Amino acid sequence: MWIGAGISVVFLVLFLVTVDLGRMVDALADAEYVYLVPAVALYLASLLFRTIRWQVLMRHMRPVKVRRLYPVVIVGYMANNLLPMRLGEVVRSYHVGEREGVSKTAALATIFVERVLDALTLLFFVAVIAVFVPLEGVADSLSDRFGLPWPLLVAAFSVPFLGLFGLLMLSALFPQVATTAAAMVIGRLPARFRSTLSHAASMFLEGLSPLRDPRTLTLLFILSVPIWLLESGLFFMVGFSFGLDDTFDSLGDLAVAQVLVTAIANIGSSIPAAPGAVGLFEFVTREALVAMPMASVDRAVAGGFAAVVHLALVFPVVVLGQVFLWAEHLSLRKLTEAGQEQESASVAGSSGLEDSET
Repeated sequence: MWIGAGISVVFLVLFLVTVDLGRMVDALADAEYVYLVPAVALYLASLLFRTIRWQVLMRHMRPVKVRRLYPVVIVGYMANNLLPMRLGEVVRSYHVGEREGVSKTAALATIFVERVLDALTLLFFVAVIAVFVPLEGVADSLSDRFGLPWPLLVAAFSVPFLGLFGLLMLSALFPQVATTAAAMVIGRLPARFRSTLSHAASMFLEGLSPLRDPRTLTLLFILSVPIWLLESGLFFMVGFSFGLDDTFDSLGDLAVAQVLVTAIANIGSSIPAAPGAVGLFEFVTREALVAMPMASVDRAVAGGFAAVVHLALVFPVVVLGQVFLWAEHLSLRKLTEAGQEQESASVAGSSGLEDSET
């Protein structure tokens, strides 16, 4: 938690000291915020497609209607924006387990798969754009900002996700081998943990079972495309707020640039940071926009753009998530405390770890 907070503080300071704050404030004051309405609508639509994808990932456990999963997804994203260490993923898996009676550990595995699919989809977008747009300048600019050679920077943001996807696929295709490997690791731990962790490993592998079906895997990748195109739509609409449609030669160039900025911002924000990746998101988004080869965007304008995009991604989800919690007479604190109590019971080897898995 403290490492993540430290990373956010460092990047927030970098964001502030490497921009003309007066001009950024002027850019924020001159922005046309009416475009935030369609921007937020596009983002909420992307979360609907996320819900559909999650439904596909969980249908082998229990069919759940999208209208029941959508509030759980919103609450999970709300928690990710407010809690450290991406605890929103744990909150989401616990919430759906209590609400729908599915395995919480298997649900957590499906969320883990989601994250890897997201990263691979974004890397695919970058690769496709790189075929048509020279991105050497973008790589060099980000390399200078992060202080790493660009090949190493590219490897740092791509190899882990590709490796994780390969590991997940192997675990799904060869569950017996994965179970044996997990048993070897668990067998070295204190005896009081072994039974609970063995059960958790089994449930986690159950959550990976959709990856064994090529048709399901193809559908998951297909559903991932509109998720990120719609989120890119938020970036695109906020661009109109800051007059980027006049900065770029055409709306097509602006659209391509915003898809690329969306990919770089989200992959870059996967680094552990404070809740909502505050500071880190703004810095990476601004530098990615400034480095775009299709236009020359002022850094102060790009800074204001990055701040507003982040606000548009966070604030509506937090408000809507709170509404959904109130409707169920719940609170984020209650969900978090319940999850912590369950974790404590798990460590103690409680037989009631996950009643829904009986």
